[in-house]
Amino acid sequence: MFNPKTLLAQCICGLALLAHGAADAAPTYHVSIDTSGFSGQGLMDFTFLANAGATPVDAVLTNFSGAYGATFDRSPATTGGFPGGIVLGNLNGGNYLTQYVNLGGLFSFDISFDGAFAETENIDASQFDATLYNDDFTAYVGAAGSFAEFVLLPRLNGTPGTVLASSPNGMGRVAAAADLPEPPAPLLALTALAMLGFVRGRRRH
Repeated sequence: MFNPKTLLAQCICGLALLAHGAADAAPTYHVSIDTSGFSGQGLMDFTFLANAGATPVDAVLTNFSGAYGATFDRSPATTGGFPGGIVLGNLNGGNYLTQYVNLGGLFSFDISFDGAFAETENIDASQFDATLYNDDFTAYVGAAGSFAEFVLLPRLNGTPGTVLASSPNGMGRVAAAADLPEPPAPLLALTALAMLGFVRGRRRH
């Protein structure tokens, strides 16, 4: 529940984050894949694996866009679902979620990694892959391999860890949030007005 005494400050803080981004927040990546060259049903598989001693990390998937269908299979520790959001941890070998998709259009989602792997000295890495298969899981759709891959390298010998993001099979587009266009100024202004209006509305009650 919001505290009326601090709501305005929270709104101003929220605007600052919208305009400039949170400097200390974990990076967010936007992943997309165009399946317009294919038709029928396929399977989109999300898998987060780790070496046994890897630092605990959650892969958080949000902002899904595209014709996602029912769940084909998932590990017991995977939480959430479409379209709200999915969390896959890397503990105990990792977790996965495989979802039916209707091919023929554009699919996208955002992903971030919640954990202290970049600041924790370690030698064990984690890896997240998003891959497109046919509907009986016997072959890839399009090129072989994952259309999005994230390798989480931990801090090692004092060197901070990092995330290596790529599209191994070349079918996907993986972009850091910092590389995406910022919200236009008019949108930020409208957001500010809406927030201030909400504050005034709360004060009337």
